[in-house]
Amino acid sequence: MMRPDWFNPPLLPGMPDFHDSVEYLRFSRNLSRESIAHEAGISVSRLNQLILQRQIPGPKVFDRLVRFHGLSPAQRRHWEDLLQPSRPLVSADELRRRLIAHRVQDHLDVLDQHEILGGYLDPLQTVLMGNEVLHRMMPGLDQADYNIIRWMLTPAARDRVHGWHGELLGLARNLRTALGRYRDDPRAQELFHTLRKDIAFRSAWDGTPMQVTYDLPRATPMYLRISGTSKPLALNLEINEYRACSEVLIVHGLYSTPAIAC
Repeated sequence: MMRPDWFNPPLLPGMPDFHDSVEYLRFSRNLSRESIAHEAGISVSRLNQLILQRQIPGPKVFDRLVRFHGLSPAQRRHWEDLLQPSRPLVSADELRRRLIAHRVQDHLDVLDQHEILGGYLDPLQTVLMGNEVLHRMMPGLDQADYNIIRWMLTPAARDRVHGWHGELLGLARNLRTALGRYRDDPRAQELFHTLRKDIAFRSAWDGTPMQVTYDLPRATPMYLRISGTSKPLALNLEINEYRACSEVLIVHGLYSTPAIAC
């Protein structure tokens, strides 16, 4: 049986956008604006203004839309980010200069001595500085402009990462939160347009609409295939904001050293 075109909800293929996501949720539930307005306790004219004129909802209307669609706390936070003006990104070169001034290389050298992965990332998941363990675990990172998501789309990453598809989905969710905050910045837009050229990224992005991740700690390890080991190596990642520079994340990766031939 042929289904009408309106039966299938549209994707959210572009940069994160509040108004597009409101319409996506409506189509995904096959609802009219009139029915949403009635059930959510919003006037039809107000809802049409939000969508057609791309107006910003007040707190009461916002709360009613969140409740009606049953958004999670993370999704609500994402919407809040999208209703705020886009933030500017500090350049990677400037962030590296700040890290050098804070002598983070000394910390990375100590981590290398203890066979602990260490790196400093910008909001777009570009490695600003990383130790030898990180670069050994992520071969070819330099060929992906040191961006973890771009690296994840390379043949080297597919060979290295066990459970590659699931990790890519997780990166897409993380990226959506960052792009929500920096969506108008040229660097953010350039990265997104570059990633959209890759079919695997398009599939991951389009397949996770409205899915976002704000929590930094990972509940499960990342598994890597390492030459000379019989089983994938479990790499437990700890991710935190770098206190000396709020735009930077610091990553530590711990694993059992006997499991790998160093």
